[in-house]
Amino acid sequence: MRSPAARNDLAALGSLIASPRLCLRARCHRRVLGNISIGARGVSRQTRVVSLHRLCASFDAADRSWSMKMRAMGRGTFLAVAPFALVAALAVGVALAGFIASPHARVEQAGSVASNASASPAPTAVAVSATAEATASPSSAPSAASSTSGPKSNDAAAMLRVHNELRVAIGAPAVRADDRVTAAAQHHAEYLARAGAIGHDETAGEPGFTGASVRDRLAAQGYVDATASEVAASSDSGTEDVRFLWDLPYHRLGLMHPHAAVAGWGHAEIGGHTATVGVLVFDFAAAAPERVRSPAAGQRVAGSWAGDETPDALPAGATRPVGYPVMVVYSGARSVDLKSAKLTDASGYDVGVSVVPQIYERDYAGIVPTAPLAAGARYRVRLELSVAGTDVVDEWEFETER
Repeated sequence: MRSPAARNDLAALGSLIASPRLCLRARCHRRVLGNISIGARGVSRQTRVVSLHRLCASFDAADRSWSMKMRAMGRGTFLAVAPFALVAALAVGVALAGFIASPHARVEQAGSVASNASASPAPTAVAVSATAEATASPSSAPSAASSTSGPKSNDAAAMLRVHNELRVAIGAPAVRADDRVTAAAQHHAEYLARAGAIGHDETAGEPGFTGASVRDRLAAQGYVDATASEVAASSDSGTEDVRFLWDLPYHRLGLMHPHAAVAGWGHAEIGGHTATVGVLVFDFAAAAPERVRSPAAGQRVAGSWAGDETPDALPAGATRPVGYPVMVVYSGARSVDLKSAKLTDASGYDVGVSVVPQIYERDYAGIVPTAPLAAGARYRVRLELSVAGTDVVDEWEFETER
C-alpha cells in the first residue's frame, strides 16, 4: 500500500502528461493517447496526431466575374507563332516523359483527430499499466520479432493470441481468457466507437454506458475487486494495435508484466469510428517468473522505434527515431533501482542509451538506445541493479532484424 505522499506524487503527474506529439511507425500514422492507472485510480496521458492535409486551390467554374473577348488570330500572326508553339510542345512532352519515368516519393496522409475514416484509418492508442497496490506483497531462446506483422484481425481470440505470442516470446506466462473480461473490453470498445472518442472513462447516461472505470465495468460483468488495467486503440486492425502498443515502453510494461494473468480484447466499428480495447487483470499472489526481459535473450527485434510516447520515455530534446527499447520487469512487486546500464555491439563498442524514468511503479528498469541500431547485428545488455535491496547484474544478448 502506498503512503499518502506517494499517492499525491502520482496524482500530480496529471498536469505533466497532456502534450501533443506525432507518432509515426512503419507504414501507418497513429495518434497515441495513454492513460496509465495504478490499481483502482489513474492519471491520464495523451498524444494526438495532428491532421495533415494537402491544400489545393479550387477553381469555381460558375464564377464569371471576369471576362475575356475572343478575337480571331491573323494568318501572319499564326505563321509567326507556330514555330515557337511547336518547340514549346516538344519541351513539355520531354519533361512529361522524364517525370513519368522517374521515381517519386509516395505521400501518406494522416487522418483527422476527430474521426477515423475507414477509407484512411488513423490508428489511435490508449494504454494503462497497472501493478499491485493493496494486493501486492512487499515488493530455449525465442527469436520471433515482437513487432513483426501478421494477419490482421479484429476477432477477440485473434487479438489475445497475438498478445500471448508476444508474451511467450519473452518467457512471460500466457494470459488466459475470461468471458467476463472479454465482455468488459467489448462493451467499452462499443462505447468509444459510438462516441467517436478514445479513453478509459465512461459517463453515466451516455449510450452504451457500462461503468465509469475499468474496475466498474469488470464488476458489472461479475468480476469484482480486480487489480486491472486497460489498453485501447483506434485503427482498422485490432491485432496491429496489440503489436503497436507493445513497442512503447510504458505501454509494454503492463502487457509484458509477469503477474498479468487474464486478458480480454474487444473491437467495434460504429459510424465510421473504430475502437480496440484490451483489459488486463493481475494476480500478484500467483507464482510468476523471477523477471521477464524484452527483448529476450536471443530474440530478434526491430532496430528502431519512433520514440513517441506520452509521458515521454526519452530525455528532453532527444532526437528521434531511436533504438528499440530494452526492459526488464521483476515479479513480486520488488523495488528495482538501476545503478548502471551498458549496451555494446558485437565489436564491444559502447552504444549510447538513455534511461526510462520510473514514474508509475518500482518493479522495472528500461533503457533506450539514443539512435537506431544497425540492422542484422547483435547487441549485449548489462544492467547493474538493486532488486529489493540485493545487488544483481543482469546480462543478455539480442539481435536486430535484417
